[in-house]
Amino acid sequence: MHDKRRFALCALLISLVATLARAQVYSITDLGLLSPTAINIWGQVVGNLNGQAFIWTRSAGPKGLGTLAGGTSSYATSINDLGVVTGTADGTGTVISTFPSIPNQQCSDLTQPFVWTQRNNMQGLGAVAPPFSDEDLGYQRWCEGLLFHGTAINALPPQVVGFVEIYGTFQWAFLWTPTAGLSVFGGSCPTTFVNAISNAGQIVGQNSEYLFSIFLEHATSWKNGVATDLGTLGGTADEGYPFGYSSSANGVNDLGQIVGWSTTAPIFENFVGWTGSSPIHAILWPTSGGMSDLGTLPGDEFSAASKINFFGQAIGISGNTAAYDSFDQRDEVIGRPFVWTQRSGMQDLNTLISANSGA
Repeated sequence: MHDKRRFALCALLISLVATLARAQVYSITDLGLLSPTAINIWGQVVGNLNGQAFIWTRSAGPKGLGTLAGGTSSYATSINDLGVVTGTADGTGTVISTFPSIPNQQCSDLTQPFVWTQRNNMQGLGAVAPPFSDEDLGYQRWCEGLLFHGTAINALPPQVVGFVEIYGTFQWAFLWTPTAGLSVFGGSCPTTFVNAISNAGQIVGQNSEYLFSIFLEHATSWKNGVATDLGTLGGTADEGYPFGYSSSANGVNDLGQIVGWSTTAPIFENFVGWTGSSPIHAILWPTSGGMSDLGTLPGDEFSAASKINFFGQAIGISGNTAAYDSFDQRDEVIGRPFVWTQRSGMQDLNTLISANSGA
């Protein structure tokens, strides 16, 4: 009898999930002037307002996360399902030296990733000197030249990923864990950029295989430190540097499904940037391998997927304009929000809002 009740409960839950997936009706909550960047399964939202990181909850509304000691600004990028937030802030911090002859640098104003919890508030994670020759930057300038940006966080124990930017040309990815601290990986020039990490520890982003390439990165997945090039829509026709395709992996779920974008035509590598010179389409990389072009909303040329949940529902933007966000260091589509499912394809999220939402 106990097993029958358990089966009935499981069947009911599956039925409810299936019903919700089919209905796809959404409501709107006004977050005021807050610019949201991420949401967890409990509906907690993080975002930014006037140079400060915030968390919004339905019960308490918006709450400022503050800044680091000696700092003036903070920027939230991600929140895990335990309510732990990461992002980027400036303030006092330490750069750990990887050179035996150079001491650690104590900085009064260091751009660094942070972790925020309700109990401990905002804690800076500092920085670590990447494996380049100290002549490339000059260790005396580590405090001002090493800019560590936190982009994503997963669950227990929380791991933080991001990238370190040095004067816009040298760029590594980094991983932070509570036990090992910060470590960098990937390339310098060519560049490496990380966007997301799953609860299973799978990291996704961009990585360039071409020397001195900045804009011809390929979508990449890292598992246990091993990088896998996810390819582009160019396939075997992608000739690479200096005239090739580019792609990015922006989100990953715990099943290993990955979403992002790829250019649909070759672009020319240059130091000015290629944004807008080729349409880009939202891409799904399924766990079975290969890739699926998710297309665009009717009438649009550009689309990019940003997140995917456990049920394979992806969100993103579709439009006719692409722009480069200098703060987030990434190409973004300007247009209409979409939701994509295997069953219904890409749908304009605005058309799925309940008539009773007040929008």
